[in-house]
Amino acid sequence: MQGRFQKILDGLLADYPGAVLLAVSGGADSMCMAELFLRSGRPFALAHCNFRLRGEESDGDEAFVREWCASNGVKLHAAAFDTRSVAARTGESIEMAARRLRYEWFDTLGYDVVAVAHNANDNAETLMLNLLRGTGLRGLSGIRASSPLPVPGSSKRLIRPLLTFSRDEITDFLTKAGSRWREDRTNAENDARRNRLRNLVFPELLSLNPSLYKTLGKDMARFAEAADVLDDYVSEFRFLVREGAPTVIDVPGLLSQRHWKYLLFRFLEPYGFSGAMLDDISGLLSDYGCGPFAGKTFSSGTHRLATAAGRLEIMPLTAGPAVVPTVVIRGPGKYCIGPETIEVEVFDKPDGYDAKQPGGVIAADARALAFPLLVRPWREGDWMVPLGMRGRKKLSDLMTGMKYSVLQKEAALVAVVPGWNAPDSEGERVAALLCSRIDTRLSVGAKTTRIVRMRFTEK
Repeated sequence: MQGRFQKILDGLLADYPGAVLLAVSGGADSMCMAELFLRSGRPFALAHCNFRLRGEESDGDEAFVREWCASNGVKLHAAAFDTRSVAARTGESIEMAARRLRYEWFDTLGYDVVAVAHNANDNAETLMLNLLRGTGLRGLSGIRASSPLPVPGSSKRLIRPLLTFSRDEITDFLTKAGSRWREDRTNAENDARRNRLRNLVFPELLSLNPSLYKTLGKDMARFAEAADVLDDYVSEFRFLVREGAPTVIDVPGLLSQRHWKYLLFRFLEPYGFSGAMLDDISGLLSDYGCGPFAGKTFSSGTHRLATAAGRLEIMPLTAGPAVVPTVVIRGPGKYCIGPETIEVEVFDKPDGYDAKQPGGVIAADARALAFPLLVRPWREGDWMVPLGMRGRKKLSDLMTGMKYSVLQKEAALVAVVPGWNAPDSEGERVAALLCSRIDTRLSVGAKTTRIVRMRFTEK
């Protein structure tokens, strides 16, 4: 086993001569990994998390790991967490809270590579769990031998050098080496779904195929190769997605592709939408052009998707609607309002000036758009007489006609000139819907001598 392990380790750490941090619980898998590392000659240290979930047993695991490190001259990092309190506060499951806590802690310890002791049995169990809840090809590929440490913004790497070894091989190695380990009594309980698979289902499957773990391991390797091929395929169509705030997916472009449903699944995969939601979104796209499309919204718990004319828009969910203050524009300069920057310029109208402006820019007669003016979020009841149209138009109707998405409407800003309205006017007449439409009073004409130009950009 040591020879196989050495080859795997040399492959995983070919470009890394530094010390590896081993996540060690005291159980058979992690103690086997520690013993193999000890014999490998590679520099390493141990990290042990006491999640305080099993009382004296948890403390006994920590004492056992401390004793092993002291006996073998290995550096130990140890931390204790009040996992139940953290889970209650965040709303996570205890398992997810423990996972997050340990990886976030590992990320702070100064090691570029962290090793965990997932084995072939774990990999097969993960495959079955993925199948039970529904998965794509990536879920059929099982656990990767190397992957980024699952901490946002981390550059560290996570490796799994025991992934091809079965649990029987691991305990056999420890027994022959005369090494000890700790048993977690909760592994024998069948409350958790993984334990029920491990203790009840897999013994039956092994009776049908004694080489089950090797068979599933080979299958997962083939699925992983197929997934890599599909990754290359999907990358060719990334031009259909424009990253930003919001992220936008080009619907007509997507639907022109033969395998658009698979591309849609892959494009939306990072945002956590459920299978039922993906089916609903796919159904809307299947009927695109045959009925109402814009104005539908879906929430994944972390992101919101809105349908709009010719596109899907995706934004992260926040704790609540952003509170954008009213900003006073007193003259030329740059002004921040919410996540946007408004750049204001005033200049003499040049000869042959073209009043048509690109998207995100409006130009107005400086005599009509007098300073100071106010920029604020639009409100129900706001109206204007849009340039090129007759009569007043409510902004809500104007934005609908311009095919604004739900997300665009929520973020829309207006410019207001104080004193434009008569005291008895209904709602407020706005000077401009930033930065797409201006009121007819602001039009740049033959008698215009100076121009105010407002440019909308993200910070």
